[in-house]
Amino acid sequence: MASKPGTSRSVGAIVLIFGVAALSGCVSTGSGKMGLDFGEVLAQEQQVFMVNGERAALRRYYNDSYDIKLYGQKKVMELDVTGNTMMVANVAEVPGATLITLDVPQPGCSHVYHVYRVSGTQSSKWGTGYRSCEGPLSFKVANGQWTARQTVKPAVGKPYMLVYQDGNLYTRPLEAAKPRVPARPRPKAAPKAAPPKPPVADAVNLDDVAAPAAAANLDEIDAPPPGKINTSGLKADTSSDVKMKDEK
Repeated sequence: MASKPGTSRSVGAIVLIFGVAALSGCVSTGSGKMGLDFGEVLAQEQQVFMVNGERAALRRYYNDSYDIKLYGQKKVMELDVTGNTMMVANVAEVPGATLITLDVPQPGCSHVYHVYRVSGTQSSKWGTGYRSCEGPLSFKVANGQWTARQTVKPAVGKPYMLVYQDGNLYTRPLEAAKPRVPARPRPKAAPKAAPPKPPVADAVNLDDVAAPAAAANLDEIDAPPPGKINTSGLKADTSSDVKMKDEK
């Protein structure tokens, strides 16, 4: 007995739906309804990294949009950043949270950073992008603080470092390295046996001329002193919530 054309199309659609569901993960929309994580099928993994010892992946879609899937936490972070190139520059475990820093180059600037904070079921992001066009930031976790500082003096604006402390992110200015001036040489003592010769007109006594000061190395930035970075008097950077989807 031949089946009707409409029945065949319906069966095919059902098989297709179940096929996609089998390949992709299921995600809760937050309203109690189940949704599919189409990123497992439609997105390409750009970079795999670890968060709290569990697998995580930065994923790119056809329209240059991105998300981050946290497999251990069964969550998907929706990123509001787009670009042809994006990479995870740093992942750091800090008290009560994980910081994920993305590097998204832009035309005319080699490094534009976006800092995300993941804590439990919540995620947030600071600012609209921290620029460091002349060179990458240097990341470090010490004394319970996470820092990311410029190591090359920017062509525009003052050098800075980022400091994460007690759930807040601060932008702290840095100072350019001071030039090193060599010590002035001591003048030589006149010979005792022979009287000093009369000075010749227009002659220059090179012993009495101070060495020229060394030029400032504008590419270097002084590292902050060791120990905990002082954030008193600094205003915390503004943060905003990041949408998270729960995978089931």
